[in-house]
Amino acid sequence: MPKFAGMNYSVFGQGKPILLLHGWGASGKSFGVLTRELSLDYKVYVIDFWGFGESEFPKEDAGIFDYANVVSKFIQNIILEPVVVIGHSFGGRVSLIIACEPMVEGVVLIDSAGFRERLSLCAKFRIKRYKTLRKKVEEGKVSAEKLKNFGSQDYRNLNPIMRAVFVRVVNTDLTDFAKEIKKPTLIIWGNKDSTTPMRFAKKFLKLIQNSKLEVISGGHFSYLDSPGACVQAINRFLLEVEERNV
Repeated sequence: MPKFAGMNYSVFGQGKPILLLHGWGASGKSFGVLTRELSLDYKVYVIDFWGFGESEFPKEDAGIFDYANVVSKFIQNIILEPVVVIGHSFGGRVSLIIACEPMVEGVVLIDSAGFRERLSLCAKFRIKRYKTLRKKVEEGKVSAEKLKNFGSQDYRNLNPIMRAVFVRVVNTDLTDFAKEIKKPTLIIWGNKDSTTPMRFAKKFLKLIQNSKLEVISGGHFSYLDSPGACVQAINRFLLEVEERNV
């Protein structure tokens, strides 16, 4: 399987190009149904981000802009022509950053992340408690086992390098990037998504000038919960982008 800058990628089908960017903790394989359906009419590129699938790990100090930079170079050096970028969750973060680049002609955000919300008092207390315990662990006063129940499941499943990357990624707010997008943008959202709730979708809709929202049945992985509805929405959007560029 070919690699670019340490990232695994696959290519399916023929036609105008589409680039699929997966969410945190997943890999390009999670797009199986979308890849199969979209590759009937388009050339579909699917990558594994650094640290996922069969790709290499990123540098220890990597952040969201490093991921966006390598995807931008992938488009310039491998795809070599204007592309529609489809990003789920973490992949949506990357899509927001590169959306204004000349070779991106349209964007699809599926249950996308990108906003840093204010912490509740409960969350702030939990963070403070975690930092206190961590200091005691470093001083050898308590066992590291005490830290195991802190953080999200995504965070706890990561190795130390990816934990550091994860913290930098989720603490980066991309509101200003969303405001700058003028390319055609389709926002697809699961009506039961609790990870990136519906208020995120409505905020994207308000911030991105040339955008529209399609709500489908499902949770955070709405493209797996309702693949038929997701593919139909994407196909309609891709035709609109093509007609716009004729």
